[in-house]
Amino acid sequence: MKQVLTFMFLIFFFSYTHGQNARINEFENSLGEIETKYLNELVNDFDLILNNKYKDEEFKFKKYLTEISESNQPDIWKIDKNKLEEIKKTNLFAKYDSIYPDSVWYYGKNVFNVSYSDSDVGITNSIAFMNKENKELNIDSIINSLKSEPRLKEIEPSYFQISLESVMNGDTLIQNYLDAKKTAGTISIRLVADGLLYGLKPENEYFAKRILIMEMND
Repeated sequence: MKQVLTFMFLIFFFSYTHGQNARINEFENSLGEIETKYLNELVNDFDLILNNKYKDEEFKFKKYLTEISESNQPDIWKIDKNKLEEIKKTNLFAKYDSIYPDSVWYYGKNVFNVSYSDSDVGITNSIAFMNKENKELNIDSIINSLKSEPRLKEIEPSYFQISLESVMNGDTLIQNYLDAKKTAGTISIRLVADGLLYGLKPENEYFAKRILIMEMND
């Protein structure tokens, strides 16, 4: 009986491992050779940082996620500036256009409206300024400041996200991440870390690391 159970476990284990390897292969094929090469290089760089930071920790990536999740000022790993500029020429990251406000006006009660003319339906953001000291607002200065702050509009999607979508079926970690991105758009790195911690398993660390690296540097 024990031998039968062991045999069944081995069949399940190797079937699951084969499924994960197939998912990774499909992901990398969708991502593209150049983008996969750069992303794997970033993971290697990131692993070196983790190995130096947590020499005595067994689960280094999980430890890093926990620190980000629990810290008000987490230590966020950033890609080298020159390397990032080189990578941005590929399709790994999404490409954005800077859209400056069409008009900005003071609505009253410390609220400013910012309007953009690039949308078919029109986009107007209301921004409230906290005035704890009850000082008089310099309305002209705030308006000029808001006029110089662009909104980023995605013009080309990230191949990374497209490739994740191609392998999301059957993987709850990827599904939950993509659902959150679709709902919220921009997610704070602490919430990303929380979500990855919740669904983290040894078999999905491949994707979890890559999601975190992309979120920290997009």
